[in-house]
Amino acid sequence: MSGQQPDLADLRQSLDDVDSGIVRLIAKRREVIAAIAREKEHSTSAIQDADRERRVLEGVEAIAAELGVSASLVRRIFRELISDSVAQQARHLDGDTGGRARVAFQGAAHAYSDAAARKYLAGRGLEGELTGYRTFREAADALLAGDADLAVLPIENTTAGSINEVYALLRSRELFIVGEETWKVDHCLAASTDVPLSSLHRILSHPQGLEQCAQFLQALPNAVPTTYFDTAGAMQAVASGGDPGTAAIGSPEAAAANGLVVLRHNIADIQDNYTRFVVLGTAPAAVDVRIPCKTSLILVTRHEEGALLRCLEVLSGSGHSMTKLESRPRPGRPWEYMFFLDFEGNTANPTTAAALDELRSAALYIKVLGSYPAKALRDPARPGSLPGPQAGESPADTLEAVAAARPPAVRRSRQYKLVDRAARQADTIIRVGDVLIGGEGFVVMAGPCSVESSEQINATARFVRDHGAHVLRGGVFKPRTSPYAFQGLGWEGLDLLVEAGRQAGLPVVTEVMAVDQVQRMAKAADILQVGARNMQNFDLLRELGKVDRPVLLKRGLSSTIEEWLAAAEYVVAQGNQQVILCERGIRTFESATRNTLDLSAVVVVRERSHLPIIVDPSHGTGFRPYVAPMAWAARAAGAQGLLIEVHPAPEEALSDADQSLSPPEFAALMRRLASIPGSAAD
Repeated sequence: MSGQQPDLADLRQSLDDVDSGIVRLIAKRREVIAAIAREKEHSTSAIQDADRERRVLEGVEAIAAELGVSASLVRRIFRELISDSVAQQARHLDGDTGGRARVAFQGAAHAYSDAAARKYLAGRGLEGELTGYRTFREAADALLAGDADLAVLPIENTTAGSINEVYALLRSRELFIVGEETWKVDHCLAASTDVPLSSLHRILSHPQGLEQCAQFLQALPNAVPTTYFDTAGAMQAVASGGDPGTAAIGSPEAAAANGLVVLRHNIADIQDNYTRFVVLGTAPAAVDVRIPCKTSLILVTRHEEGALLRCLEVLSGSGHSMTKLESRPRPGRPWEYMFFLDFEGNTANPTTAAALDELRSAALYIKVLGSYPAKALRDPARPGSLPGPQAGESPADTLEAVAAARPPAVRRSRQYKLVDRAARQADTIIRVGDVLIGGEGFVVMAGPCSVESSEQINATARFVRDHGAHVLRGGVFKPRTSPYAFQGLGWEGLDLLVEAGRQAGLPVVTEVMAVDQVQRMAKAADILQVGARNMQNFDLLRELGKVDRPVLLKRGLSSTIEEWLAAAEYVVAQGNQQVILCERGIRTFESATRNTLDLSAVVVVRERSHLPIIVDPSHGTGFRPYVAPMAWAARAAGAQGLLIEVHPAPEEALSDADQSLSPPEFAALMRRLASIPGSAAD
């Protein structure tokens, strides 16, 4: 009937048609990549161009913003497409035309090693005959005996660290690294039937699986962790054992393959849990110099003062970036060590070959384990940037004089030394996720004063992300003046905040109030905030100095800049150099605003300290209409970022409703912000 609304089946068919179109476009894109690879056959150009990739990502993000599509989603998709393009070109240059390979791995079918091996083969266009072995040594022996062409073994995990037995095999056997692969480890707990966790008395898994889920297992006091040769093998044992009180830790795929019921998903201590696998052969691989490569080696330094430093300077001086340095005891030599070292380079490149020759002269012993196409490289971080100004918007003339001002001469303080600009001339730059805070960038942290519900924080996260924010903020423990005011959701709120950040692709910042909260919060939040009331809580500052997490230190209500920087010194002096200062207003006689936002502090701090400084105009003014103008002024004064409170419905906010921006107000602030010039100090 004319004008009839499509039913669900019609809508799903439309979605299927769109999906089919996407796949066809990917196939067409790969045809273009193949043509590019053929063109590069006769060129000396590298197949990977970082500047070109950056421009591509910026271009598609701009299109996404125009169409109202998540820029973060588009970026993740195109990163995968670019990675596939590089691999496709590498296969062409290496002359890979398919074929079949016999691959040994440790574990049973559906083990993580099995999955990583299949991923590696697919990336090389190879068919595979995969055989699992009970131990790493047995898999390596199969390779050396000629029963396999390759062996795929795990070498390090982002939660549990290095796998010593594999390092020992590399040292003692005639094995070479010919490739690497990464796999995101998604541990689940599975049993033969759906039973309560309290009824479990035994948990089976590989030692690495048990170690990576240690915190989860501590919450099951009745269950005894029991080592098994493999995660997938543990799943098989549970399926065949018939004991409802026994469960296994492994992949959801292994659980499904063995007919088990998943009792809990995502039980690893750290959600971003990746394992790096090395692909081993009996001879080193020859890799085209145009392909991005790593080289791995074993190094024993001479018994001289500064010997390791001299070896590392050889790599640094020749332009090679080191990606890993691991020490291991030297067998039979108590208190002597050898080093396993990875760096970006290819032994086929004359520069790398010359550096290795120089390294051989500087070291006592070197074994080059091989050069191979790099897969496990950290995504490059980028300074925070702002969306471009809309048509018709121009910089404010009245602010240009501020932007052109020269900073005064550096002054030395007696209150602090490590955070002093005289101690470090260059700006400290702190990496959070894939964003750099400090230096030339400008970072916006935005979100509600308090996390109130899953719906509230997720909606806010998506909105601020799509309008240019780089970090999601949200309070879970709230230091309120009145004991009757909303105090926050506590640890439950932290879980909601972290999950919202994960789904939006944003790191998160939240306030820590007590010493006993620090360690637990540091395992979940990306940045730990110290509120104004705690700026001189010295026990808290010392504890924050012991964790490897950036600390956002707000200025106290009535604190001088000297006192503020001295508080930062407490954190830095304990070892944590990752401090971000935040000007949030000070208490004066003025009553028109909640606080008096001291933007002169930005200029003074950038002269006196190398630490990054951002501004919180929400608390600095306390009133919604004043937030945006002071945010723009902070940008012009040289602040390296902003902390903005945003709420889907400010009038319903459980805390700081008067100063929270609505989504349209935040969007307007961000559009205008891009037209404001930062100071010359940027």
